[in-house]
Amino acid sequence: MPYENKIKTLKSIISTGLNDIIGDNCILVDAPYYDNIGDVLIWQGIEDFLSAHNKKLMSVSSGSTFAYPNLSNKVTILLMGGGNFGDLWRWFQEIRLKVISHYPDNRIIMFPQSIWYDNQELIAEDAKKMAQHKNLYLCARDKFSYDFLKNNFSANNILLIPDMAFYISDCRLKQFRNKETGKHLFFRRLDKEISLITPTSIGEDIDIHDWPTIEHYPKRFFFFNKACGAAGKISHPKCIRNSIYLSIDLLAKHYIKDSLTNAGCKFLAPYSKVTTTRLHAMILAILLHKPIEYIDNTTKKLSAFAETWLSNIPQVKSYEPD
Repeated sequence: MPYENKIKTLKSIISTGLNDIIGDNCILVDAPYYDNIGDVLIWQGIEDFLSAHNKKLMSVSSGSTFAYPNLSNKVTILLMGGGNFGDLWRWFQEIRLKVISHYPDNRIIMFPQSIWYDNQELIAEDAKKMAQHKNLYLCARDKFSYDFLKNNFSANNILLIPDMAFYISDCRLKQFRNKETGKHLFFRRLDKEISLITPTSIGEDIDIHDWPTIEHYPKRFFFFNKACGAAGKISHPKCIRNSIYLSIDLLAKHYIKDSLTNAGCKFLAPYSKVTTTRLHAMILAILLHKPIEYIDNTTKKLSAFAETWLSNIPQVKSYEPD
């Protein structure tokens, strides 16, 4: 099967690139405690990768709950992959820079990212700050982003690695395969990354949706946001604040990572064909063995990813209107 062979190949590239540079003990400091299922799929893939390679994940935090503890320099610090390196979603980059500055003696690995800057002055500023860390690995998930990092962040270690969602365990996915009902989905994103030339529809009797958690914001996120905000206001004693953060982190594993991974798989399972403006809808559809048509977002990260890793799969192609 073309998909099975491709998934196996991409997982092998991930293993070859990352296994030897991630130490036996590691922490993930900026997990996505929010409603984007695509980012949660990356988180799931990271944890499944670490488990498959016998790495001890000592803790998982979000950018809001990470308390900057004292760490042995033998602990590898892991940063999330995704599409937020640069200034399009600047808050994530600021968290990344803060962690890199705070831990100069730890190996830090950023999982595969797509890169985008509108503000050219920020490129040099970010590169200068990251260049001060001598054991920082930046992974790009497409050739465009890899070339950008090589040209602008050359003081750091630069790797080209597929998206970590491809490492989601097959046992998590197989229950959602072969559930097609003949329906066609137009996966049309609702945020600022939607291109102005994206069609509003692509035909009759075709469902149009974004991730279900974005269309209908889950109430659980109000709890997480309020709890994080309340804890952040506690400056003394820090042990109370950190205990609240720890409780949030423990709850997030089930109520965000496990729940949203299953929700994304369950959402796509009935569709026999997916036309998508979101990269992780494309990746998840591949993991579920569905034919894909993709429409680029504003940063063209779908075509960049497809051209880097998926060009020899006939079931994956750029959308062409009739």
